[in-house]
Amino acid sequence: MFFLFIITTFNLLLALPRFATQNGTNCIACHINPTGGALRNDYGTNIVSIDELPMNFWSDEANQDWDGFINDIIQIGGDIRLQGMQYHKDGEATSAFFPMQLEIYTFSKLHKNAGIYTELGILGKNKLSGEFWGLINSLPFKSWLKIGRTLPNYGLKIDDHSSFIRGGNINRSLVTDFEKEGLIFTPFIEPPLIIELGSSIISGLEFTSSLSTTLLQNDSSEGLKNFTSQLSYYKNHPLLNHNFSISYMKDGELLMSGFSAGINYKSFIYTYELDQIQNWINDYNSIAIYNEIALEIIQGLQLIGKYDYFDPSIKHLYGSISRYSFGLEIYPINIIEFKIQARINSVDIDNFPKSQPEYLIQTHLWF
Repeated sequence: MFFLFIITTFNLLLALPRFATQNGTNCIACHINPTGGALRNDYGTNIVSIDELPMNFWSDEANQDWDGFINDIIQIGGDIRLQGMQYHKDGEATSAFFPMQLEIYTFSKLHKNAGIYTELGILGKNKLSGEFWGLINSLPFKSWLKIGRTLPNYGLKIDDHSSFIRGGNINRSLVTDFEKEGLIFTPFIEPPLIIELGSSIISGLEFTSSLSTTLLQNDSSEGLKNFTSQLSYYKNHPLLNHNFSISYMKDGELLMSGFSAGINYKSFIYTYELDQIQNWINDYNSIAIYNEIALEIIQGLQLIGKYDYFDPSIKHLYGSISRYSFGLEIYPINIIEFKIQARINSVDIDNFPKSQPEYLIQTHLWF
């Protein structure tokens, strides 16, 4: 049977790449973290979330006084995310309902150009998660320095970690016998110790480079083994907003490089990413692709279509996975989102059973 669920959450909206494309600007415009995600700044809270995101006819219900600050120094936020889905396993229809995230964020201002960020919570299966870093911004050449524990800045930071450019099919939704069906960014990855330097010296152009400990869960060696870099460009144009990014990561023997881009024309938004990764699945060369089309029917109602592709080994002529997703994202007011989605996997393996549709639904509340 079709599986529905509703969750009550306090959530700060993730840095969805299509919102950055729609606004023609990078993530630092809306988020405390210069590379996006989690806790939002005043512009993200009181402009985008109130004036641009929700349905117009309920926008007057927004709390325009809330900015997350409990005093002059400390800002708070939170994110609780549960997921429910129906899928087929061994020919049987199966429903699953499980928590994805339960997190609390804080940012403490030490100076007008410096602060400390923390993120504590439970991330699926009661696994404790944590992230913390210090941020110094307004350095020369519009630069910033981030030191602490967080993921390197690579690719599109989409909110669906089951897309193949993030973690891919994991746990209950695994559709083949391959050990991995996606890239390295699973939701259970431990944030490494990191030193990140970023700069936006030219308007619209952003560059980040970082050194960190390894992201590989089976590598217990110490030292800064991960090097990640990304160059991004965002252009706000009256007719066509657009952006692109080039990313690179080296983690021991693992090598990954990618290209992502987005365009926005009126109510149409398209985002794309292509990644190639070596030595992630044995010594294979793997490819992951992400395509998303969003059509804003009215403000606060978006029709979403996605195509994901993953090939664990481009040398072999079998084993690739294609996923087609269709759904709606609804933002009735500035504190709530409903997401409904259907998707189907197609596997390029001889005599592989035909996949049945999967159904997902999510609900977010945020402040």
